Amino acid sequence: MNKLVITSKEDIIYYGYFQNGKAVELYCEKRMSESLLGNIYVARVERVAEGIQGAFLELTPNQKAYYNISYADHPIKFTPKHENELRGGDLILVQVRKDAVKTKLPVADGNVRMAGKYFVLTLARKGLSLSKKIQDTEERKRLQSITKDYIKNKSPLEYGIVIRTNAAGVNREDLLSELQDLMGRCSRLLQKAQTAPGKTLIDKEPPYYIQIGRELRFSELDEILTDDPVILDELKDYYDGVIGEKICFYEDDYPLYLLYRFEHFYKTALSKMVPLKSGGSIIIEPTEAMVVIDVNSGAVLKGKKQATTIFETMNREAAAEIACQLRLRNLSGIILIDFINMKDTVSRENVMECLKKECESDRIPLRVIDYTGLGLVEMTRSKVRKTLKEQWDECHKFPHHFS
Repeated sequence: MNKLVITSKEDIIYYGYFQNGKAVELYCEKRMSESLLGNIYVARVERVAEGIQGAFLELTPNQKAYYNISYADHPIKFTPKHENELRGGDLILVQVRKDAVKTKLPVADGNVRMAGKYFVLTLARKGLSLSKKIQDTEERKRLQSITKDYIKNKSPLEYGIVIRTNAAGVNREDLLSELQDLMGRCSRLLQKAQTAPGKTLIDKEPPYYIQIGRELRFSELDEILTDDPVILDELKDYYDGVIGEKICFYEDDYPLYLLYRFEHFYKTALSKMVPLKSGGSIIIEPTEAMVVIDVNSGAVLKGKKQATTIFETMNREAAAEIACQLRLRNLSGIILIDFINMKDTVSRENVMECLKKECESDRIPLRVIDYTGLGLVEMTRSKVRKTLKEQWDECHKFPHHFS
């Protein structure tokens, strides 16, 4: 079964997405988290820095953010004149896309999004679009027909509509119910923003342990399990019947934290070395600029003359594990992988294709690029949230301490 498991211990929320008992994604955060991700503000433009194609915003009197003005999406502005130009003092509607990381400010953009389980409404990008992961032609036509029929009398449409992967196979009534709810939320948001002063929080996202259930594919989530009564109430209030039947309260005396082996999975995910079943290992070294991953054959091949097929088999095993570890640890940015050297071109390409296929299940956008001139595999993974290590270090006085 696929489960989202949420538990708490000493005012820290531990949670993860488990597939048949194995942790696929892990997170932790303090109960009173200060994350800004997803929050919507009427921000004031402090100054425009054209040299870096950016602007610095004041989200609140005590919080600033960076805004990339090279994006094609023009924000909703509440100051007159120069509609297609951003100037200091302008008031604009923005949403935080990335939390602050070390010395870097949070990042905000103007394409404010309101997400549901089946749809996402966008305020800057108009029109109707459909998830590319829905590949069945008839289902795509059905979903487009339902949505177009609903909005045909709502012209001009104030926002764009994205049909999410989760919408596949869902009946018309449930789809339209959520769409109506999202449109109402967007309308209320815009009305509130019109009269709000600058540097004002308009809409606050709930903690990620609550909203992550909407991001996981509906077909891949069998249960949301928690043993915390407060979190249970938060979940029920947030989902309001959308996936309410999947929310369960754990009442056994044996702690949920121990039942799902959270400590084991955190310890493994925060270790530098990951052993492979073949006897080899991968070494994961996150640095300031990139993540470097080294695949070692260990003592398995020491002193032995092995065929290229053996190297390929070990590299393919490593590729599958690397894809899992990137998602589990939430690593991002530029990633360089040093596989065991293979001279055979076909074997090299087989390993590359294996890595690409294993990465397809990742919910975060990533791209496997190619071999570099030095024979390293180069890939990138988008940064949305802090790495698991950063989350852990923020929650614990002694990093990597397990009692």
